Amino acid sequence: MMRTRGIAEMTRASICIAMAIVGSLMSGPPAGASIKLEGVPPFSHVFVIMGENTELGQINKQDAPYLLNTIKPQSAWLTGYFALTHFSEANYVGMMSGQFTSCQQFDGSAASCHQDVDNFFHQLDGAGVSWQSWMESMPEPCYLTSTGGRKTLNHYGAKHNPAIFFDDIEGEGGVWSETNKSAECLANDIPAGSTGPNDMSAFEAALDSGAVGRFDYVVPNECEDAHDNCGPQGNSISQFDDFLAREIPAIQAYASAYDPRTVIVITFDEGTSSRGLGHGHQFAGGGNVVFAVLGSLVQPGKYGGTFDHYSFLRTMEDGFGIQTYLGGAGTASPINTIWR
Repeated sequence: MMRTRGIAEMTRASICIAMAIVGSLMSGPPAGASIKLEGVPPFSHVFVIMGENTELGQINKQDAPYLLNTIKPQSAWLTGYFALTHFSEANYVGMMSGQFTSCQQFDGSAASCHQDVDNFFHQLDGAGVSWQSWMESMPEPCYLTSTGGRKTLNHYGAKHNPAIFFDDIEGEGGVWSETNKSAECLANDIPAGSTGPNDMSAFEAALDSGAVGRFDYVVPNECEDAHDNCGPQGNSISQFDDFLAREIPAIQAYASAYDPRTVIVITFDEGTSSRGLGHGHQFAGGGNVVFAVLGSLVQPGKYGGTFDHYSFLRTMEDGFGIQTYLGGAGTASPINTIWR
């Protein structure tokens, strides 16, 4: 009886161990484990900062000392990163959905150019990943038309706000509407501050309190994104450089306080040339633009290769564990050589 009971106890113990092993496999890796998808590490928080209309070759130390003297040495700096096409709207929509329309190439209104297509914001929803789109100088959440001006340093450009072009994000029940906006758009596509001059106070307060999404798309107004020449500098590139010098340290302070794995991406919607992969579109490529990535997951240095906004999209999908690639992201190369 003692022998039988001992065997039974050993059998039960073996079963418990086996169940524990199976359970651990089903529940995924332990917290903090790094399982890369296509060579891209899992992301916890990502901040993407968008500049405007600047070719990589236009960036110099006189106009952009913070970008070149501070960010570049700390970052993975891609030399062969390209915008998709011209003009702005198509690049913003393309990097969030893997495609764009001719209407969007000509910066049409959201009312004219919205689409019922899948997009990265919707993919994040499906993956249970929180997101926020921070629009400087936007007067209200999910605002559909441009407002403000250059002289008042508060020009919000609706064409730079990709979320409002997607039916399943902008409209209640997935039906685009100027009057019946979705609760999601009103909650997630939000002003970065007031309509006062160059105001990012709401974004900065959210950083201080840790109340940000896991994916944060940060779009300066048209003075601070290098789109317009505005006072007092009168130099579009310097204006964006000043924006970075103000906001990057705030994001890095957030990373130190809340999430040391935070990734920061800095890029531009388009350059001034037609260089790039083109993808057969009307205006060929959108120019060779800055693409810099900061954070503890990154191995700083200068990197070659050929990438574009579809590569960005695929990389974001990989980093958030999304294995359905949208549009052009399906054939794009992921940015996977820059990670530790």
